[in-house]
Amino acid sequence: MAPAPATPPEILEKVDRFPISPGVYIMKDSSSRIIYIGKAVSLRSRVKSYFGSSSDSRIFHRFLVPRIHDVDCIVTESEAEALILENNLIKKHRPVYNIRLKDDKTYVSIKVTTAEEWPRVLVVRRYKRDGNLYFGPYASASSVREMLRVIKTVFPLRTCSNAFFKGRTRACIEHEIGRCTAPCIGLVTRERYQEDVNEVVLFLKGRNKELLKILNEKMNGAAQLRQYERATKFRDQIRAIQRVFESQKAEDWGLGDIDVFASAREGDVVVIQEVLVRDGRIVGSVSHTFKTSLEGEEIIASFMAQYYLVERYIPQEILCDIDFPERTLLAEWLREKRGVRVKIHVPERGNKAQLLNLARKNALSSFSVERTREEQIEGLLASLQSKLEMARPPRRIECFDISNFQGSLAVGAQVSFEDGRPVKDRYRKYRIQTVVGADDFRCLREVLSRRLRRGIEANDLPDLVLVDGGKGQLGIAVELLEELGLSERLPVAGIAKERRSKGTTERIFVPGRKDALPLPQEAPESLYLQRIRDEAHRFAISYHRDLRKKTTLRTGLEEIPGIGKKRRLALLDRFGTLKALRQASLADVTAVLGEELARVVLQKLRPPTSANSAAPEASPAELQTPPGPKKTGRN
Repeated sequence: MAPAPATPPEILEKVDRFPISPGVYIMKDSSSRIIYIGKAVSLRSRVKSYFGSSSDSRIFHRFLVPRIHDVDCIVTESEAEALILENNLIKKHRPVYNIRLKDDKTYVSIKVTTAEEWPRVLVVRRYKRDGNLYFGPYASASSVREMLRVIKTVFPLRTCSNAFFKGRTRACIEHEIGRCTAPCIGLVTRERYQEDVNEVVLFLKGRNKELLKILNEKMNGAAQLRQYERATKFRDQIRAIQRVFESQKAEDWGLGDIDVFASAREGDVVVIQEVLVRDGRIVGSVSHTFKTSLEGEEIIASFMAQYYLVERYIPQEILCDIDFPERTLLAEWLREKRGVRVKIHVPERGNKAQLLNLARKNALSSFSVERTREEQIEGLLASLQSKLEMARPPRRIECFDISNFQGSLAVGAQVSFEDGRPVKDRYRKYRIQTVVGADDFRCLREVLSRRLRRGIEANDLPDLVLVDGGKGQLGIAVELLEELGLSERLPVAGIAKERRSKGTTERIFVPGRKDALPLPQEAPESLYLQRIRDEAHRFAISYHRDLRKKTTLRTGLEEIPGIGKKRRLALLDRFGTLKALRQASLADVTAVLGEELARVVLQKLRPPTSANSAAPEASPAELQTPPGPKKTGRN
């Protein structure tokens, strides 16, 4: 196999030394930036195929191979390990020629804590094999809110935390308004409470006929016993549940739990439609869009591996519209994660084929919408490039903001937008380390310096740096870029509010101009930058509030030697409040901490009678949170 003329000989020599074993290969460009990551059963054979005279005919090869200046490899024990490593590295390095599932967060699910003595209903984002029941995931947050509203109104299960539950000596307000049967103080038997839990499970499974039959029997039985108030309660439950199922109108496909993936493509734009079926009903449908020249088989294989790489619910069956070589390997890996067999296949007839066809129709519909959006964002970025006089469109914009409260707890925040969308895994928080007092300029310089120096080392810089502020903040950024040798490579702009008698006006500043750009604040370009700035401001304020809560929500246990976070949480979980802990016996505290430490804690928490009578008894939840942070140094 003759080498391609453009292939540097040192690469071929290096590849010849690759092992004939499974692993991951990493291709880099002339700047040592990773541009492609792949896996192989035989590293040497697979990588050699890129540089042979009859090299791989995939479309993206004509773009990839000329840019390869170096290749590295990581050997793994098995092909399954290579699959996991490949997608972890793709997520970390974001190679330009791989697809990357940008929004790989899990959707909301509903969890019934059947492993607890008195179960609750919770909203969670992570599926765990912990003995509890999970329903979902649901792509629609509104549908989850509606189900929780009905559950809380109709089924009187407890909603309190375990710590709150254990510390109760009398019923709370939820019991008073009829939304909890107060198991915390023994007002309901475990058998009666379990009936409510079973009915919630039927409701979440969509088994409306069975649930309504049970409630009708209870209503008629109460009416026969002339317990009319109780019968009225069951009647109201029946009506509420009927309204929910009428509004859902979900089609029952007569299937179990299935994930369905179908695709639509035009040129280098690909949409993969994800349809989730739970207990035979469609509970969610979401589209994922990629720009790539990879072939369909490689796209679906990489997508599915990244999709299930995070901790999420794995159904017993997965349908896809494109077969791919790694299908068996992926099914085996999912079987190990789930604990039972997982089937991945392309159905050709029956309900499953109809379901796949439905997903394909949704993919085509999503593709049409996404194509329109792509055209709009391309036009917006091109216009922004022209307005800011940039060399290329600002596909990735990073915005920086500073927040402090009267000079204390100064923090910085960085948000990132790519092609019009926020990229949450690129958000960063910064604790200011070198500045004392309220000096936003020096704080901004520290944050920018830390981000840009790291970006230079990793060859990971945005297309545009946006700072929240006017000419002063912009000047700080320009000065730092010159010091780092980035002034010619990295554009920068500032956005600030100008306060006037009739409100505020947004102004955008760029280097080399005395005045703000003549850009109306209602213009799409300005609105886009405002959106990014507002998100940075929100993220900074949120981080600052979190820090202030940590420094002000004190339990009184932090200063006791030997009491760290774990022991503090164990005490609060056992006793619920500081008042209950102070009143606890030495034996009860010893059961949590041991006798020696228990004596120290009780001595610290039980001051002399005179001081104790003057001090208010408060639980951590009752401690007051101070007002939120304010901005300083704004233009």
